[in-house]
Amino acid sequence: MPIRAIVFNDTSYDEHHGCQVVMAQLFSLCADAGIEIARSCPIGHDWASDEKLRRDIRKVDVCIVNGEGTMHHDAKQAMRYGHLARYCREQGVPCYLVNSVWQDNQRLSEYAADFTGIYVRDGRSQAELASEGVQSTVVPDLTLSLAPREPRRRQGFIINGSVLRERLAEAWGVACMADARSVRYVSIRTLPPLQFSKGFSGYALRSCWKRLRLLLDILKSRLFNPGDPATKKGAGYLRWRYAELSTEDFLNALACSEGVITGRYHCVTLCLLTRTPFFAISSNTHKIEALLDEVCLPSRMVDSYAAGMAAREAMAFSDAELGHIEIFLEQARARARQMFQQIADSVATARREGKC
Repeated sequence: MPIRAIVFNDTSYDEHHGCQVVMAQLFSLCADAGIEIARSCPIGHDWASDEKLRRDIRKVDVCIVNGEGTMHHDAKQAMRYGHLARYCREQGVPCYLVNSVWQDNQRLSEYAADFTGIYVRDGRSQAELASEGVQSTVVPDLTLSLAPREPRRRQGFIINGSVLRERLAEAWGVACMADARSVRYVSIRTLPPLQFSKGFSGYALRSCWKRLRLLLDILKSRLFNPGDPATKKGAGYLRWRYAELSTEDFLNALACSEGVITGRYHCVTLCLLTRTPFFAISSNTHKIEALLDEVCLPSRMVDSYAAGMAAREAMAFSDAELGHIEIFLEQARARARQMFQQIADSVATARREGKC
Protein backbone atom coordinates (compact mmCIF):
# COMPACT_ATOMS: atom_id res chain seq x y z
CA MET A 1 0.00 0.00 0.00
CA PRO A 2 1.60 3.30 -1.04
CA ILE A 3 2.33 6.01 1.47
CA ARG A 4 0.17 9.04 0.69
CA ALA A 5 1.82 12.45 1.08
CA ILE A 6 1.12 16.14 0.67
CA VAL A 7 4.10 18.20 -0.49
CA PHE A 8 4.38 21.84 0.56
CA ASN A 9 6.30 24.72 -1.03
CA ASP A 10 6.13 23.37 -4.58
CA THR A 11 8.54 25.81 -6.22
CA SER A 12 7.88 24.55 -9.75
CA TYR A 13 5.32 27.39 -9.87
CA ASP A 14 8.33 29.73 -9.90
CA GLU A 15 10.10 30.74 -13.14
CA HIS A 16 13.51 29.29 -12.35
CA HIS A 17 15.41 26.29 -13.79
CA GLY A 18 16.69 25.23 -10.35
CA CYS A 19 13.17 25.07 -8.93
CA GLN A 20 11.97 22.99 -11.88
CA VAL A 21 14.76 20.45 -11.39
CA VAL A 22 14.23 20.34 -7.61
CA MET A 23 10.55 19.50 -7.89
CA ALA A 24 11.03 16.99 -10.72
CA GLN A 25 13.61 15.16 -8.61
CA LEU A 26 11.43 15.34 -5.48
CA PHE A 27 8.53 13.71 -7.32
CA SER A 28 10.79 11.08 -8.89
CA LEU A 29 12.56 10.17 -5.64
CA CYS A 30 9.26 9.99 -3.75
CA ALA A 31 7.89 7.58 -6.36
CA ASP A 32 11.02 5.41 -6.14
CA ALA A 33 10.55 5.18 -2.35
CA GLY A 34 6.87 4.22 -2.64
CA ILE A 35 5.54 7.64 -1.63
CA GLU A 36 2.47 8.76 -3.60
CA ILE A 37 2.02 12.53 -3.72
CA ALA A 38 -1.70 13.16 -3.31
CA ARG A 39 -1.41 16.96 -3.48
CA SER A 40 1.46 19.38 -4.08
CA CYS A 41 0.89 22.77 -2.48
CA PRO A 42 2.09 25.78 -4.52
CA ILE A 43 4.73 28.11 -3.16
CA GLY A 44 3.04 30.93 -1.26
CA HIS A 45 -0.25 29.09 -0.70
CA ASP A 46 -1.71 29.72 2.77
CA TRP A 47 -2.50 26.24 4.05
CA ALA A 48 -3.90 27.57 7.33
CA SER A 49 -6.81 29.36 5.62
CA ASP A 50 -7.58 26.42 3.30
CA GLU A 51 -10.05 24.25 5.23
CA LYS A 52 -10.11 21.47 2.63
CA LEU A 53 -6.32 21.26 2.73
CA ARG A 54 -6.40 21.16 6.52
CA ARG A 55 -8.81 18.22 6.33
CA ASP A 56 -6.62 16.47 3.75
CA ILE A 57 -3.57 16.90 5.97
CA ARG A 58 -5.36 14.87 8.64
CA LYS A 59 -6.06 12.07 6.12
CA VAL A 60 -2.61 11.51 4.59
CA ASP A 61 0.30 9.49 5.97
CA VAL A 62 2.93 12.24 5.84
CA CYS A 63 3.56 15.88 4.94
CA ILE A 64 6.81 16.84 3.22
CA VAL A 65 7.99 20.46 3.18
CA ASN A 66 10.46 21.45 0.46
CA GLY A 67 12.48 24.00 2.45
CA GLU A 68 14.73 25.06 -0.44
CA GLY A 69 15.76 28.71 0.15
CA THR A 70 12.81 29.54 2.41
CA MET A 71 13.76 28.76 6.01
CA HIS A 72 15.85 31.75 7.01
CA HIS A 73 15.58 35.04 8.91
CA ASP A 74 12.13 34.17 10.31
CA ALA A 75 10.60 34.99 6.92
CA LYS A 76 6.82 34.92 6.56
CA GLN A 77 6.91 31.79 4.42
CA ALA A 78 9.30 30.10 6.85
CA MET A 79 6.98 30.80 9.78
CA ARG A 80 4.08 29.39 7.76
CA TYR A 81 5.83 26.03 7.55
CA GLY A 82 6.81 26.16 11.20
CA HIS A 83 3.13 26.54 12.06
CA LEU A 84 2.38 23.65 9.68
CA ALA A 85 4.81 21.39 11.56
CA ARG A 86 3.07 22.29 14.84
CA TYR A 87 -0.37 21.57 13.33
CA CYS A 88 0.79 18.22 11.94
CA ARG A 89 2.22 17.18 15.29
CA GLU A 90 -1.07 18.06 17.00
CA GLN A 91 -2.95 15.96 14.44
CA GLY A 92 -0.54 13.02 14.72
CA VAL A 93 0.67 13.37 11.13
CA PRO A 94 4.45 13.09 10.51
CA CYS A 95 5.91 16.22 8.91
CA TYR A 96 9.40 16.25 7.38
CA LEU A 97 11.43 19.26 6.30
CA VAL A 98 13.70 18.38 3.37
CA ASN A 99 16.10 20.14 0.99
CA SER A 100 16.38 23.14 3.27
CA VAL A 101 18.60 25.99 4.33
CA TRP A 102 18.35 27.06 7.99
CA GLN A 103 19.82 30.42 8.95
CA ASP A 104 19.31 33.21 11.50
CA ASN A 105 15.96 32.04 12.82
CA GLN A 106 14.71 32.99 16.29
CA ARG A 107 10.91 32.74 16.31
CA LEU A 108 11.02 29.87 13.81
CA SER A 109 13.36 27.91 16.07
CA GLU A 110 10.48 27.43 18.50
CA TYR A 111 8.85 25.18 15.89
CA ALA A 112 11.91 23.25 14.72
CA ALA A 113 11.31 20.35 17.12
CA ASP A 114 7.76 19.97 15.76
CA PHE A 115 9.14 18.52 12.54
CA THR A 116 9.35 14.73 12.66
CA GLY A 117 12.67 14.98 10.86
CA ILE A 118 14.79 17.70 9.26
CA TYR A 119 17.11 17.26 6.28
CA VAL A 120 19.20 20.36 5.53
CA ARG A 121 21.38 21.02 2.50
CA ASP A 122 24.61 21.88 4.29
CA GLY A 123 26.66 21.67 7.47
CA ARG A 124 26.22 25.33 8.41
CA SER A 125 22.45 24.89 8.56
CA GLN A 126 22.93 21.70 10.57
CA ALA A 127 25.20 23.52 13.02
CA GLU A 128 22.63 26.30 13.56
CA LEU A 129 19.94 23.75 14.35
CA ALA A 130 22.31 21.83 16.64
CA SER A 131 22.98 25.04 18.58
CA GLU A 132 19.23 25.11 19.26
CA GLY A 133 19.24 21.48 20.39
CA VAL A 134 17.61 20.16 17.21
CA GLN A 135 19.06 17.21 15.31
CA SER A 136 19.16 17.25 11.52
CA THR A 137 20.77 15.34 8.65
CA VAL A 138 22.74 16.83 5.76
CA VAL A 139 21.53 15.86 2.28
CA PRO A 140 22.75 18.10 -0.57
CA ASP A 141 20.32 20.03 -2.76
CA LEU A 142 17.99 17.87 -4.84
CA THR A 143 19.27 19.31 -8.13
CA LEU A 144 22.43 17.32 -7.40
CA SER A 145 20.52 14.03 -7.46
CA LEU A 146 20.04 14.48 -11.21
CA ALA A 147 22.23 12.27 -13.40
CA PRO A 148 25.48 14.14 -14.18
CA ARG A 149 26.16 15.35 -17.72
CA GLU A 150 28.86 14.09 -20.01
CA PRO A 151 31.72 16.55 -20.72
CA ARG A 152 31.29 18.75 -23.81
CA ARG A 153 33.60 20.81 -25.97
CA ARG A 154 33.83 24.11 -24.14
CA GLN A 155 34.08 27.59 -25.61
CA GLY A 156 33.47 31.04 -24.13
CA PHE A 157 32.37 32.26 -20.70
CA ILE A 158 28.95 32.91 -19.17
CA ILE A 159 27.93 35.59 -16.71
CA ASN A 160 24.83 34.72 -14.71
CA GLY A 161 23.02 37.10 -12.36
CA SER A 162 21.80 37.08 -8.79
CA VAL A 163 18.58 37.09 -6.78
CA LEU A 164 19.84 40.45 -5.44
CA ARG A 165 19.09 43.26 -7.92
CA GLU A 166 22.19 45.28 -7.04
CA ARG A 167 24.33 42.21 -7.81
CA LEU A 168 22.37 41.63 -11.01
CA ALA A 169 23.12 45.21 -12.09
CA GLU A 170 26.80 44.58 -11.35
CA ALA A 171 26.77 41.37 -13.40
CA TRP A 172 25.13 43.12 -16.35
CA GLY A 173 27.60 45.99 -16.20
CA VAL A 174 30.55 43.58 -16.32
CA ALA A 175 28.95 41.61 -19.17
CA CYS A 176 28.45 44.80 -21.20
CA MET A 177 32.14 45.70 -20.85
CA ALA A 178 33.36 42.25 -21.94
CA ASP A 179 34.12 41.04 -25.44
CA ALA A 180 30.78 39.69 -26.70
CA ARG A 181 32.60 37.10 -28.82
CA SER A 182 33.89 35.29 -25.74
CA VAL A 183 31.56 36.34 -22.89
CA ARG A 184 27.77 36.32 -22.82
CA TYR A 185 25.08 36.93 -20.25
CA VAL A 186 22.67 34.02 -19.57
CA SER A 187 19.72 34.12 -17.16
CA ILE A 188 18.53 31.15 -15.09
CA ARG A 189 14.88 32.16 -15.62
CA THR A 190 12.41 29.90 -17.41
CA LEU A 191 8.69 29.50 -17.99
CA PRO A 192 7.06 27.41 -15.26
CA PRO A 193 5.00 24.46 -16.54
CA LEU A 194 1.23 24.56 -16.75
CA GLN A 195 0.04 23.10 -13.46
CA PHE A 196 -2.45 20.25 -13.65
CA SER A 197 -3.22 17.16 -11.55
CA LYS A 198 -1.52 18.40 -8.38
CA GLY A 199 -4.66 18.66 -6.28
CA PHE A 200 -5.11 22.44 -6.56
CA SER A 201 -7.56 22.95 -9.42
CA GLY A 202 -7.69 26.71 -8.99
CA TYR A 203 -4.02 26.95 -9.89
CA ALA A 204 -4.53 25.32 -13.30
CA LEU A 205 -6.28 28.41 -14.62
CA ARG A 206 -3.86 30.68 -12.77
CA SER A 207 -0.90 28.92 -14.38
CA CYS A 208 -2.42 29.41 -17.85
CA TRP A 209 -2.92 33.11 -17.16
CA LYS A 210 0.60 33.38 -15.74
CA ARG A 211 2.02 31.69 -18.84
CA LEU A 212 0.32 34.26 -21.11
CA ARG A 213 1.54 37.14 -18.95
CA LEU A 214 5.11 35.83 -18.91
CA LEU A 215 5.10 35.27 -22.68
CA LEU A 216 4.11 38.91 -23.06
CA ASP A 217 6.98 39.90 -20.74
CA ILE A 218 9.38 37.85 -22.85
CA LEU A 219 8.15 39.55 -26.03
CA LYS A 220 8.57 42.99 -24.46
CA SER A 221 12.05 42.11 -23.24
CA ARG A 222 13.10 41.14 -26.78
CA LEU A 223 11.59 44.25 -28.39
CA PHE A 224 12.63 46.94 -25.92
CA ASN A 225 15.77 47.90 -24.04
CA PRO A 226 15.80 46.13 -20.66
CA GLY A 227 16.51 49.41 -18.86
CA ASP A 228 18.12 49.69 -15.44
CA PRO A 229 18.58 46.19 -13.93
CA ALA A 230 18.71 47.77 -10.47
CA THR A 231 14.94 48.38 -10.79
CA LYS A 232 12.35 45.62 -10.55
CA LYS A 233 11.09 46.19 -14.11
CA GLY A 234 14.58 46.41 -15.58
CA ALA A 235 15.72 43.29 -13.74
CA GLY A 236 12.69 41.37 -15.01
CA TYR A 237 13.27 42.42 -18.61
CA LEU A 238 16.96 41.57 -18.43
CA ARG A 239 16.29 38.12 -16.97
CA TRP A 240 13.78 37.29 -19.71
CA ARG A 241 15.75 38.76 -22.58
CA TYR A 242 18.71 36.46 -21.96
CA ALA A 243 16.83 33.37 -20.75
CA GLU A 244 17.31 29.85 -22.05
CA LEU A 245 13.68 28.77 -21.68
CA SER A 246 14.37 25.03 -21.88
CA THR A 247 16.13 23.45 -18.89
CA GLU A 248 17.88 21.15 -21.34
CA ASP A 249 19.17 24.18 -23.27
CA PHE A 250 20.29 25.85 -20.05
CA LEU A 251 22.22 22.76 -18.96
CA ASN A 252 23.77 22.48 -22.42
CA ALA A 253 24.82 26.14 -22.27
CA LEU A 254 26.64 25.46 -19.00
CA ALA A 255 28.14 22.22 -20.27
CA CYS A 256 29.54 23.96 -23.37
CA SER A 257 31.01 26.89 -21.44
CA GLU A 258 34.63 27.29 -20.35
CA GLY A 259 33.39 28.86 -17.13
CA VAL A 260 30.57 30.69 -15.36
CA ILE A 261 30.51 33.64 -12.96
CA THR A 262 27.31 33.56 -10.93
CA GLY A 263 25.53 34.77 -7.82
CA ARG A 264 22.81 32.10 -8.12
CA TYR A 265 22.85 29.06 -5.85
CA HIS A 266 21.22 26.75 -8.35
CA CYS A 267 23.49 27.91 -11.13
CA VAL A 268 26.36 26.71 -8.91
CA THR A 269 24.71 23.32 -8.31
CA LEU A 270 24.07 22.89 -12.04
CA CYS A 271 27.67 23.87 -12.80
CA LEU A 272 28.76 21.10 -10.46
CA LEU A 273 26.41 18.71 -12.25
CA THR A 274 27.90 19.62 -15.65
CA ARG A 275 31.48 19.88 -14.24
CA THR A 276 31.60 23.47 -15.49
CA PRO A 277 34.26 25.67 -13.83
CA PHE A 278 32.79 28.66 -12.01
CA PHE A 279 33.35 31.54 -9.66
CA ALA A 280 30.52 32.37 -7.25
CA ILE A 281 29.42 35.56 -5.50
CA SER A 282 27.49 35.62 -2.20
CA SER A 283 23.69 35.58 -2.28
CA ASN A 284 21.01 36.40 0.32
CA THR A 285 21.98 33.56 2.70
CA HIS A 286 25.04 31.43 3.43
CA LYS A 287 23.78 28.83 0.94
CA ILE A 288 26.53 29.17 -1.70
CA GLU A 289 29.41 29.35 0.77
CA ALA A 290 27.99 26.41 2.71
CA LEU A 291 27.61 24.34 -0.45
CA LEU A 292 31.21 24.98 -1.45
CA ASP A 293 32.34 23.99 2.05
CA GLU A 294 30.61 20.64 1.47
CA VAL A 295 32.38 20.13 -1.89
CA CYS A 296 35.75 21.35 -0.57
CA LEU A 297 35.78 24.24 -3.06
CA PRO A 298 35.82 27.35 -0.82
CA SER A 299 38.30 29.11 -3.11
CA ARG A 300 35.58 29.30 -5.78
CA MET A 301 34.03 32.29 -3.97
CA VAL A 302 35.01 35.75 -5.26
CA ASP A 303 34.13 39.22 -3.99
CA SER A 304 32.63 40.58 -7.20
CA TYR A 305 31.80 39.86 -10.84
CA ALA A 306 34.71 42.08 -11.86
CA ALA A 307 37.10 39.97 -9.77
CA GLY A 308 35.71 36.82 -11.35
CA MET A 309 36.15 38.23 -14.84
CA ALA A 310 39.72 39.30 -14.11
CA ALA A 311 40.59 35.75 -13.02
CA ARG A 312 38.53 33.85 -15.61
CA GLU A 313 41.53 32.49 -17.52
CA ALA A 314 42.52 30.60 -14.36
CA MET A 315 39.01 29.26 -13.75
CA ALA A 316 39.53 25.67 -14.97
CA PHE A 317 39.13 22.97 -12.30
CA SER A 318 42.23 21.24 -11.03
CA ASP A 319 42.35 17.44 -10.96
CA ALA A 320 41.92 17.59 -7.18
CA GLU A 321 38.81 19.76 -7.50
CA LEU A 322 37.31 17.42 -10.10
CA GLY A 323 37.95 14.55 -7.71
CA HIS A 324 36.10 16.36 -4.92
CA ILE A 325 33.18 17.05 -7.26
CA GLU A 326 32.87 13.43 -8.38
CA ILE A 327 32.82 12.17 -4.79
CA PHE A 328 30.31 14.85 -3.76
CA LEU A 329 27.91 14.14 -6.64
CA GLU A 330 27.98 10.41 -5.97
CA GLN A 331 27.24 10.99 -2.29
CA ALA A 332 24.52 13.53 -3.09
CA ARG A 333 22.63 11.05 -5.27
CA ALA A 334 22.94 8.29 -2.67
CA ARG A 335 21.87 10.53 0.23
CA ALA A 336 18.84 11.84 -1.67
CA ARG A 337 17.58 8.31 -2.34
CA GLN A 338 18.31 7.31 1.24
CA MET A 339 16.46 10.34 2.64
CA PHE A 340 13.16 9.53 0.96
CA GLN A 341 13.53 5.84 1.74
CA GLN A 342 14.09 6.68 5.41
CA ILE A 343 10.96 8.82 5.41
CA ALA A 344 8.95 6.05 3.75
CA ASP A 345 10.27 3.37 6.12
CA SER A 346 9.64 5.50 9.20
CA VAL A 347 6.06 6.29 8.16
CA ALA A 348 5.37 2.68 7.23
CA THR A 349 6.65 1.48 10.60
CA ALA A 350 4.55 4.06 12.46
CA ARG A 351 1.49 3.07 10.42
CA ARG A 352 1.95 -0.62 11.28
CA GLU A 353 2.29 0.26 14.94
CA GLY A 354 -0.81 2.47 14.79
CA LYS A 355 1.06 5.65 15.64
CA CYS A 356 -0.21 7.60 12.64
